[in-house]
Amino acid sequence: MFEFTYPWVFLLVVLPLIINRLPLYYYSKRAALRISFKEDIDAVNGVKSEISGISRASRFQKIFSWIILLLVLTALAKPLYIGEPLSQEISQREVLVSVDLSGSMATKDFKDKNGTLINRLDAVKMVLYDFFKQREGEKIGLILFGNAAFVQAPFTQDLNALEHLLSELKVGMAGPQTAIGDSIGLAVKMFQDSNVSDRMLIVMSDGDDTGSKVPPLTAAKLAAKHDVNIFTIAMGDPKNAGEHPIDTETLKEIAKITGGKFYYAWNSEELTDIYTQIDKLKPKEVKEITHRPKFDLFRYPLMLALLMLLGYGFVLYWQSRKDEV
Repeated sequence: MFEFTYPWVFLLVVLPLIINRLPLYYYSKRAALRISFKEDIDAVNGVKSEISGISRASRFQKIFSWIILLLVLTALAKPLYIGEPLSQEISQREVLVSVDLSGSMATKDFKDKNGTLINRLDAVKMVLYDFFKQREGEKIGLILFGNAAFVQAPFTQDLNALEHLLSELKVGMAGPQTAIGDSIGLAVKMFQDSNVSDRMLIVMSDGDDTGSKVPPLTAAKLAAKHDVNIFTIAMGDPKNAGEHPIDTETLKEIAKITGGKFYYAWNSEELTDIYTQIDKLKPKEVKEITHRPKFDLFRYPLMLALLMLLGYGFVLYWQSRKDEV
């Protein structure tokens, strides 16, 4: 579909007609031979007397001038070609994943697809790889916590970058302790600059809070105030709890306060199924934006007018050279 941005420009097409009707005269300051009986000579020759000193253009020149004028006016009217509508779905959800890197995550009580024993962190990586691939179009962030919490990846749609950062995670790289409350507080801070309505935080831990400056339940209340839903996942076999067993009661209370849900994953299959359940419980909300691409076409009539003028000028030059010869 074609349209003009400034169609009123075509009103100027009547400008030559108006100028042609104006009483314009040409006065020359040069001396001229005056003939008192010029009218009689014109009458004998059948020539109509002209009151204007402006020479009259030929029919070809008039048509040519009109074409040039129309091309210039067409360019000034800014013609546009409007393409077919293009729809884009924009996710209205941002997801933060908070991963525990304390020393107990090195416990090997999970199995991979081949049945080989792997540690808890490797199980998290394996599941998150698939989870990220299904988040196409969503903004995902990654928080790590041990002695303290820090941002490994801010909100991004670059899933390849997320997978690369995930592959670099090592047990204990954030310290041996478990700062669950601080990780929730950091997540709330990241969500404060968010302009989406659906804010989801997934907290994965295999122990109790041992190093937070902000108590987990206090951080959960802050999250609820900022409309952040927290889904807590307790990981590992209870028999391998170690020195600091999983504080399931606190994780349950965090989920309850924020309108999320608590899960317990004892193996890789359960961990994978948990993410499927989260998707069903909190389906992705999308906003559809329709856009029709526009392409400027003003350069084409302008280029055609320029080429015609150059061509006409070349013809006049060639004729003048021919007459000289």
